[in-house]
Amino acid sequence: MNGALEPGRAGSAVLDLGPAQAGRRIGAIRIAHSHDRSAYGAVVLPVAVIEGRPGPTVLLTGGVHGDEFEGPMILHDLVRKFDPSTLTGRLIVLPVANPLAVAAARRLSPADEGNLARCFPGDRQGTVTKRIAAAITDLLLPHADALVDFHSGGGSLDYFPCTLGRLPADQAARAVVLDLMEAFAAPICAIVTAPAATGTLVAQGLERGIPAFATELGGGGGVTAQTLAIGRSGLKRVMAHLNMIGEVPQAQQMGRLVAVGPDHFIRSPGRGAFEPAVGLQDELADGAAVGLLRDLDRLDREPETIRASASGTVICRRVPAHAEAGDVLVHLGADVTRQELMTL
Repeated sequence: MNGALEPGRAGSAVLDLGPAQAGRRIGAIRIAHSHDRSAYGAVVLPVAVIEGRPGPTVLLTGGVHGDEFEGPMILHDLVRKFDPSTLTGRLIVLPVANPLAVAAARRLSPADEGNLARCFPGDRQGTVTKRIAAAITDLLLPHADALVDFHSGGGSLDYFPCTLGRLPADQAARAVVLDLMEAFAAPICAIVTAPAATGTLVAQGLERGIPAFATELGGGGGVTAQTLAIGRSGLKRVMAHLNMIGEVPQAQQMGRLVAVGPDHFIRSPGRGAFEPAVGLQDELADGAAVGLLRDLDRLDREPETIRASASGTVICRRVPAHAEAGDVLVHLGADVTRQELMTL
C-alpha cells in the first residue's frame, strides 16, 4: 500500500475520511464552491476506501464525464457489496468524480463548462472543474499503485466495449500497462498510438509512473446489462491479476488487440445530418464509404459520401445524426500484435 490514506486538505479541498483501518470507510472530498444558491457551498465527491491485508492500492474512478453511467453504477455496487476480508491490498473508489456534470447528465460541468478529462493535474486556484482535478491529483492519486478510469461513449458516441489506453515510453512500464489492459479482457483492447487528448487522469497517472488505463463501455447516454457485466468481470480480473483477490473465471477469449492511429478517426467535413452505412465491428478497407452527410437545407444538393481514411474495424460511432465540422463520425482500430506495440 502506498502510504496511509488519512483525512487531509489540499487548497480548498478537504478529504473527510475516518482514520486508516482495515475494512470499509466511506467519506467524501469537499471542495468549496460559492454560488447563487449557497454562499458557503461545496462540491461533494463521495469516496470509499476498502482495506484488507497489506498489498497494492488501486484507484478506481467513474463519472469523470456526467453522461457516462457505467462506471458510477459498477463502483457504487462495489462499495456496498465487496467483502474487505477477502482483499489483499486497498481500493480507493471514487464513483462520481464530477458530481455537477453527473447531476446534469452532461459531459461538461454546468458550473464552468469544464471538461474534467482535460483538466488534470488541475489548479487549486482555478475554476471548479480544475479544482476537482487538483483535489483528485493531490489527495488520491499519490496513494495509487494502479488506476482504472471507467468511461463510455456518453451521449454522443457508442463504443464496442473496450479498454482504451496509451503506452508509456519505458518498455518495462509499457508491458505492465498492457498486462493490466489485457487482464481486463474486454472484447477489444485498443491502444491510441498518437494521443491527441491532453489533461486526462490516465495521462497524469502514467506521467507519475502509475500503470493506468481507461474503459469505453458502450455509450449513447444509457447503460446495458452487457456493458455492466463486462465492466464488473473485467475489474475482478484486474484485481486477480494484481493478486488482490483469489482466482476468478477466465474470459472465454482474449480481447482483440488493436491500434488506433490519427487516420482512424473519420471526421465530418462540415455541418449536416450523418446517415451511417456501417455499424460496430464492421471491417472497412481504406477508402470505403462509411456514410452520407446530408445538407437538409439544400434540396438541390447531393449528399456527400464520407470515406474511411484507413482500413480497420469500426469500434466507435457517432450517435446523434446532426454533425458539425470536425465531429468524429466513426473511428476504427487496426489489428496489431503485442510485439508491434512494444516496439512502436
